[in-house]
Amino acid sequence: MKKRIITGIIMAVILIPAVIVPELIRVLDIILLGACVIASFELLNMYDKEKKLHWCIKLINVLFTLLLYIAIVNGEAYRDKCADSLIVRWLEATNLVHVITPLNVILTMFIGILAIMILNSSFTVSDAGKIFVSIVYIGVGVGAFTVLRYFGVRFIVYLLLITVSTDIFALVFGMLLGKHKMAPFISPKKTWEGAIGGSFVAIVIGTVFLLLYEYFSSVFHNGVATGFFDGVFNYSEFTSVGKFFFAVTLTLFISVCGQIGDLVASKLKRTYGIKDYSNLFPGHGGILDRFDSCFFASAIFLAFMISEMNIFGVVI
Repeated sequence: MKKRIITGIIMAVILIPAVIVPELIRVLDIILLGACVIASFELLNMYDKEKKLHWCIKLINVLFTLLLYIAIVNGEAYRDKCADSLIVRWLEATNLVHVITPLNVILTMFIGILAIMILNSSFTVSDAGKIFVSIVYIGVGVGAFTVLRYFGVRFIVYLLLITVSTDIFALVFGMLLGKHKMAPFISPKKTWEGAIGGSFVAIVIGTVFLLLYEYFSSVFHNGVATGFFDGVFNYSEFTSVGKFFFAVTLTLFISVCGQIGDLVASKLKRTYGIKDYSNLFPGHGGILDRFDSCFFASAIFLAFMISEMNIFGVVI
């Protein structure tokens, strides 16, 4: 427990400023690029428990993960928002901004994996599936987190408040009230009481943050009061009741998605018989042990944001 607490404090000291302080956003870019690589190797090492993959396959996996991550950050719908990122600046400097796009990378990845399956007799359909899942799971999740940060620090704070409070209080309610196992073959300790309790607390915290944001938003916007979804869609035009129900629904949705992401990561670990993805964070495990729910929820949250932008015709 002591090791876990010390590691948690160190992580908070490094990550919180990198996420929140605007001047350190370049540091966050580098951290997330590194997270892509490390998380890729965490999954590859897990796959090795069943069958060792050739180092060339692993290298291709990592390269495609990075390419997909870069492509997600470079998405056309929000490229202007991410224009200040190291990734978009590099793509513009190398005239690759219209080349490394999500569609192009996914098509190239798909063709490349199929080609390897044909050319390498030991590379099976099952192996291809593992690589595909690894690339998409990490590239999209970490990429979405990065894009949300460039949309605005408020979106990351909101997301983290929901996923962290869900994780913490699911554990608390599970220990105090848990009687009905939620997914015993995936994660024996998770209970429905814990899941419901965690989501309930997350709803309270997330809804309060979202509804009250405009009253303290000037702190994050150089003295200018800003609505939470300003620049995304016309949330400020909702009635008070409409805002409340929207906030509750969205927060619940993200909380549930975070728990699904946690279960997906647990399912993978259970399948390959491992406790943690790595020992990167003593007492906590690896990148995917700590941020599985966050990255999964980030992808869903970003998809929601883009859909709202398209529905309301907002260009940001």
